[in-house]
Amino acid sequence: MKIQTLLFAAFIIGAIQAKSHELGYPENFKVSYEAEILDNDPETIIENYIKAVGGKNNIAKIKNSVIVMEADFQGTGITIKGISDQENGRLLQEMIVMGNVAQKTVLVNGKGKISAMGQDQELTEDMVKVLKAQTYVFPEDHYEELGYSLELFGTEEIDGETAHRLVVTASNGMKTSEYYSVKSGLKLRTSSDANGDITYSDYQEVEGVKIPMKLSITNPMLPVAMEAYVVSIKFNQELSDDDFN
Repeated sequence: MKIQTLLFAAFIIGAIQAKSHELGYPENFKVSYEAEILDNDPETIIENYIKAVGGKNNIAKIKNSVIVMEADFQGTGITIKGISDQENGRLLQEMIVMGNVAQKTVLVNGKGKISAMGQDQELTEDMVKVLKAQTYVFPEDHYEELGYSLELFGTEEIDGETAHRLVVTASNGMKTSEYYSVKSGLKLRTSSDANGDITYSDYQEVEGVKIPMKLSITNPMLPVAMEAYVVSIKFNQELSDDDFN
């Protein structure tokens, strides 16, 4: 089994962070289909998404998250741990394969490092900028300050559900298509040349916000689709520098 293929699983954490939030609108939030058609500019789609996952007030209460996911890749168990500390701009992404740390990415004090197969590599300034988005538990609420641009490209069908397609361009020019349900406002899928397709399902509420507990990943690097499941997620934990070593 090629280690490069296994390492691909590490991006799952970024995906979940870009979505620690979705399931359905709160009971007091109602949007008619007609209104959705009229208010389908990118900013409104993001606003509706934030409302759907619990609203700005609930999102503002969350300062950090600690998440653990599990996946099985052709009989090999994979554990993925991620810590997002938006309050202090810190990030940890760690992948464990067969009990051993296969890859670790750390962002602290504006500097990033990736460790794999016993070797460390400092991340470029552009990559650090990309990772900064993942320090936020809900990066969609920070797209503007991150310098991201949004463009709407009509609608598409995602697993039988009509979804707005937004193309999100990061400050380094990297583009990602994000698909938001016309009906619920939730993000259904992300797609990019680099990471392939990531589809989100089995949403459950955790401390007032909605979390997709299942991710299905399709990518040319993977011979078969991979599914990852959230087994633990906690918000507002006491974090120390040791957590990012």
